[in-house]
Amino acid sequence: MTVTAELRDVTKVYGSKIVLDTVNLQIHEGEILALLGPNGSGKSTMLKILAFIENPTEGEVTFQGEKVNFKNTEKVRLESTLVFQKTTVFGTSVYNNIAYGLKLRKVPKEIRDMEVKKALELVKLTGFEKRNARKLSGGEQQRVAIARALVLKTKLLLLDEPTANLDPKNVGILEEVIETVNRESKTTIVMATHNMFQARKLPHRIALMDEGKITEVGAPAEVFGKLSKNLARFAAVDNTFTGTAKILASG
Repeated sequence: MTVTAELRDVTKVYGSKIVLDTVNLQIHEGEILALLGPNGSGKSTMLKILAFIENPTEGEVTFQGEKVNFKNTEKVRLESTLVFQKTTVFGTSVYNNIAYGLKLRKVPKEIRDMEVKKALELVKLTGFEKRNARKLSGGEQQRVAIARALVLKTKLLLLDEPTANLDPKNVGILEEVIETVNRESKTTIVMATHNMFQARKLPHRIALMDEGKITEVGAPAEVFGKLSKNLARFAAVDNTFTGTAKILASG
């Protein structure tokens, strides 16, 4: 199995606080990997390191088989893009927002137009091209932000709580976008979430995080099937029991 990125003994320290503690993780090409854990578990910091906008205090990161030099990340940053939890859109048209990265990369206008059109169709915002992005709803702005990342067609797409605080309609649209992009483009996606229902449904694998450590990695059925102490604590389950439930004839 091809590895897109790998963290080897990665530790990140801010001041006296250890945010990531000796993390080891392989991210497989073409998978959706969910970083599942409570607030403060290190999910967002890991995404920033994978986006090459934060450097590890200790350890190393490889990308497509090569060790990343965090003193010179210009090339690798073209292959990884991060959509932050707090959406940022520019005070201009939806078209200009989505085309921004393509313009910086000097992509010809006719190709920019085509890619923006496809992205708008995917996030169900066709016809919004001339609308001011800052006047859209929060969910629509999040869809614009994700479309802006999608048109770049990077090897690694990083999503930090992509559906947090959104209404069910926008959650459904964005979950469909994530599945479609992964299925059709084989894009490797790493998403941070604390939504256990989403973590059961979307990813191929889950990395369960707690206090800066990865405590478990596995398929959703595997991680949820055994309901470990770490998962039970995160889910605020006080008592867990193992056994078989049966419906008796007497009811």
